[in-house]
Amino acid sequence: MKRSYLWLVFAVIAAAAVMTALGRAPADRKPMDESPAPAERSVEVALQIRDEAVSPGLVRVEVGTRVRLTVSNTGDRATALTLPGYEDRVLVPELEPGKAWTGEFLADRPGEDFAWAVNGKPAGRLVVSGSHLVEGHR
Repeated sequence: MKRSYLWLVFAVIAAAAVMTALGRAPADRKPMDESPAPAERSVEVALQIRDEAVSPGLVRVEVGTRVRLTVSNTGDRATALTLPGYEDRVLVPELEPGKAWTGEFLADRPGEDFAWAVNGKPAGRLVVSGSHLVEGHR
């Protein structure tokens, strides 16, 4: 009778070893950091400057949108356009009458207080709606 218990003990130890080895084997799971990147949104924005006014006066985009910006000076004197808050990304040179400039930037700083400034004076607004938090983070 002692021998049957001895075989039972060996069988349990062998089963435990096999289960441990299977539990430690790498699984075919996709790591969380390899999730597909969301598609980047883009929008075309055409601004016209005339007599220190910007048209359209209000531009709205979602946070994370790539903005393709075209600025046209339809006035009769040279003008400079800036976007405080995005000065490091939107660098429009001074535009002579009848000239245009095209560039792009990523609107990744949410807020409602970005002013299009013509010759240093507020002339319109850029509203970047959405959260500054990365989706999925808490």
